[in-house]
Amino acid sequence: MNYKLILFFLFVSVFSQAQTKLSTASDGEGFSLTECIDYALSHNINLRQSQLSVENSLVGLNQSKSDLLPTLNGSFNLNSNFGRNVDPFSNDVVTNTIGTNSIGAGASMVLYNGYRKRNTIDRNTLDLEASRLDLEAQKNTISLNVAVSYLNVLSTEDMIEVAKQNVIVTQLQLDRTQKLVSAGSLPETNIFNLNAQLANDQLNLVNAKNSYRSSILTLKQNMNLVDDREVKVVRVEVPSPSSQIYPETPSEVYEAAINYLPEVKSSQIREKMAEKNIQIAKSVGLPSVFANVNWGSAFSTAAKNIIPGEPTFNSINASATLDGQTVPFTLNLPQQNFDRVNIPYFNQLGNNQNMNAGISLQIPIFNGYNKKYQMQSAQIQKLQSELTTESTKVGIRQSIDQAYINMLNASQSYSANTAQVKALQRAFEAAEASYNAGASNYVDYNLAKTNLDRALANQIQSKYDYIFKIKILDFYQNKPLVF
Repeated sequence: MNYKLILFFLFVSVFSQAQTKLSTASDGEGFSLTECIDYALSHNINLRQSQLSVENSLVGLNQSKSDLLPTLNGSFNLNSNFGRNVDPFSNDVVTNTIGTNSIGAGASMVLYNGYRKRNTIDRNTLDLEASRLDLEAQKNTISLNVAVSYLNVLSTEDMIEVAKQNVIVTQLQLDRTQKLVSAGSLPETNIFNLNAQLANDQLNLVNAKNSYRSSILTLKQNMNLVDDREVKVVRVEVPSPSSQIYPETPSEVYEAAINYLPEVKSSQIREKMAEKNIQIAKSVGLPSVFANVNWGSAFSTAAKNIIPGEPTFNSINASATLDGQTVPFTLNLPQQNFDRVNIPYFNQLGNNQNMNAGISLQIPIFNGYNKKYQMQSAQIQKLQSELTTESTKVGIRQSIDQAYINMLNASQSYSANTAQVKALQRAFEAAEASYNAGASNYVDYNLAKTNLDRALANQIQSKYDYIFKIKILDFYQNKPLVF
């Protein structure tokens, strides 16, 4: 499990209740954590690219669904034939130029192809779901980076406050010592030592402010905020953690985690995708059944209508013998004439229509071992997805074990630092009283103060660290991350 992803949910839950009482950045009081995350999510270029990948997966799914619909195509051909040609309607040989035009439409639909289309839809549906999970994971990573930067700002603000208090304490001690030196109760060297201590505390304050400016810059970079505006954050006070023993064991945390974490779900989805790829590869060797319907018509400039015309008469001279005499006469024989008239364009299209419908069966016999290699590739992908799921679960278990150990270590560190602060606070108060009374030297006073300052800084760090470790284990179990 990604440690950053866990912290993101931790930080969002920790601060969500406080956000309802905090003003927005537009009021001039600073950015809340929610506002920082929202700004980062809306301005991150890589996230927008991932969103386009999700949209592309959605397009692929819609396309695979559309593949179930019939296909319909139209055709339009226009040709000119020169020289010796055959009239496509009368089959007569002609030597004049012929112009032809054909139009048509055809529809085809897959009735069966080994459920390849249906399995493709199922696979693309899983792919879309996986893409969305990947997008959410990237959002979590971006949000986490912002949340970590946000808390770093709060941490540096805490260190600034500690440094300011140290300056105030040293200044008060310097003022008191100056009075004692003026009264002759203490040597003047004490003033020199306290001036050096004050300069050191002021340097620590400057360093703390420098760290704050660096943490603000990191926050702006993670938000992808590129302008020169001044950024402040809304202050959220995190309570001190309880020292009670964590109630669940690592095994119990793991059992809850594998039923909740999106990483496991994502790996399982990809296993299902691999199963669909195997089924798709099997369909390559199965028969396919298609239904087809086609319609067409044509036009030709050579097509003519033959219309009877006015008959003509041919005169033939003849003679006949009658009673020994030859009698001449003329025969007028009629001859029928025909006119060839062009057939109108739309009349030809109407007269020449043809249609056919049928079912075809395609049986793969040999396709270059395509099915064999697709099956091998799909089976390898299946094994890879299973190993990925196994690796994800192992990684989660290892992360939980490590988180549990880290929580125990953080608990001991926080307890030890808290006890140390209490002891060093009493020691400093005693050293301060002794120094003010002139019973001890500056070295003892300065050592007590330095030890207390260091212990306070360590206590702040261990406090946040212990809280984080507890909430990491809570996150694995999908517990409400609230205090």
